Amino acid sequence: MDESEFDFEFDFLPEQPTATAVEDDEMLWEESSHDQPQRRAPATSPPPHVVMRRRVAAAAAVALLLLIILIVVLTSGGGGGGGSYRTYVDDVSPIASDSQQAGASLGSLTAKNASSKLDSAIQQTVDDINRLQAITPPKELDQQHAQALAALNLRLLGLQQLRDSVSGSSAGTSVSPAVGVASLVASDRLWNDSVRTPANAVLQAKGLGGVFPSSTFVSDRKALEKALAPTAASASSGTGGSGTSAAVLSLDSKGPDVVAWQNGLNQWIQATGSTLTPLTADGTFGASTQAATVALQNAAGLGPDGIVGPSTRQALQQQVQAAKSGTGSTAAALKLGDTGQDVVQWQSQLNRWLQATSPTQTQLSTDGNFGSATQTATQQLQSASGLAPTGEVDTRTRQALTTALASTGPNRG
Repeated sequence: MDESEFDFEFDFLPEQPTATAVEDDEMLWEESSHDQPQRRAPATSPPPHVVMRRRVAAAAAVALLLLIILIVVLTSGGGGGGGSYRTYVDDVSPIASDSQQAGASLGSLTAKNASSKLDSAIQQTVDDINRLQAITPPKELDQQHAQALAALNLRLLGLQQLRDSVSGSSAGTSVSPAVGVASLVASDRLWNDSVRTPANAVLQAKGLGGVFPSSTFVSDRKALEKALAPTAASASSGTGGSGTSAAVLSLDSKGPDVVAWQNGLNQWIQATGSTLTPLTADGTFGASTQAATVALQNAAGLGPDGIVGPSTRQALQQQVQAAKSGTGSTAAALKLGDTGQDVVQWQSQLNRWLQATSPTQTQLSTDGNFGSATQTATQQLQSASGLAPTGEVDTRTRQALTTALASTGPNRG
């Protein structure tokens, strides 16, 4: 049987199906080998179920692409830079909430737990400041970000003042908690008026609504003062009542107590050779009196809140006596490697100077550790003041910062 007969019989075997694509290929090959014209299999349309699957797959791909585009648009705030603003608000919100919770914890202060609760709130506030410093705000919120840091630093100051009042009552010294409460209340006003309100105006202009977080540290001032009353009573009894008799003075206070304070400040200005202009003792606690008070507090290493309480009054006496005796400031010298509350205060003061003179420079972490960053900022201050850039904080360096803050502080007068 020759090859052609074999092919004929194979093609017509009853158990084989009709011609397949493989058989068509073989046929084309055989015809080509006999110089026959090539034949191609006729084009056939895919089955309907295959067509349907392809259409469904294509529709799914288009839907996925549209979903991706929608997600990108929504997360970017409509393409107008809203994404960075939303991210910033999302980063600030937990910090604002944590700070508010730290303030709420003070509502349950007692004579027994005051120290531990204040220490915990101080540590939380230090952490909040460090977290906020690590955030880079959108350019249009730079000013509000700086004010938020100032509000947190003011809270830290107020907590430290309250902690001093607790320590003072235990040691029998004169410290009033009213000063600390005033600082905390001021921090709330600063957050609301200089941070949240203007930040929301920017966000609304971006079409994002008023979403900047609130942060109220003292929700009930009377309740906090009531909780601190036993501490105040203890401080008063520990000094025979003489330490807290003088009124707390602040901006807009009037009367003979203000006259006495202004005269005391003038003695300090004269004794120290300060470049500040002597005050007019008119009995009105105005901007210039506040500025001189802040300068005194800076020189004494106190938190510069511009409020005259027992600590500030005591500092004035010490500063005047030290200046007259030629011993200089009683504040401790600081250098690389030092730690403690004096370092925290120095870092806070340097941050205010940096904000005024180098607003784009990264702020210091007010962590109480005199590290290389604090040393470098101290050297910057010394160079700007015409001092040798040793990086160590001595009397002349403290006085230089006092003078610098007095001349650059926009709200100090």
